[in-house]
Amino acid sequence: MDFQHEQSWDILTTILALRTNVKDAWNKFIDFHEQVAPKSYWTSLRQLDIEAEQAEIVNWLQQLVNLNPIPDSIVAFWIGILKFADNDKEIPTIYFSGADTYDKDDIDWACDPAYFPENRYAQPGVLQQINDIARTDDENYEFFDWILPLAYCAFTFDGIFRTKVDKQLFLKNKSEIFVAVGHDSGDYIDLTPIK
Repeated sequence: MDFQHEQSWDILTTILALRTNVKDAWNKFIDFHEQVAPKSYWTSLRQLDIEAEQAEIVNWLQQLVNLNPIPDSIVAFWIGILKFADNDKEIPTIYFSGADTYDKDDIDWACDPAYFPENRYAQPGVLQQINDIARTDDENYEFFDWILPLAYCAFTFDGIFRTKVDKQLFLKNKSEIFVAVGHDSGDYIDLTPIK
């Protein structure tokens, strides 16, 4: 059976709106796709240690903003997903930036960052594992390469910004800052604002 982009997107947004913990959200997302196409790799995706990686990402983010203070003009953060080439291998990578404008209906605000800190790139091990597992299904790799990193990053960063970071490091004197995550070359999703 073929995966349907629209159904996967709908389940991603539905699960994200539940604001549950990252592991539960990820497992619900995997459960949905396993029902569409039962395969052995779903078990491997479920077993990824995403909670441990959350702690590493929190440390990276907090160190990043401590060393590179966020300007007062920043109203939104962008977590970009891309791949860097390393010889004959692609390495899934994320980066953190900020913008002094925000428009919920137009992602162009993320294209011209006003905050582009040093050490803004990270290469989470779980993203690499997701990519490696996805590559085992040649027929569906393009679909998985789109939806799995986006879902993982959406659940991870939404949970981190809601419950794990020192919010004052990011808010400064603001009541909220908007956050979105997505592929530099495509789809994105708005997360819960930092409040």
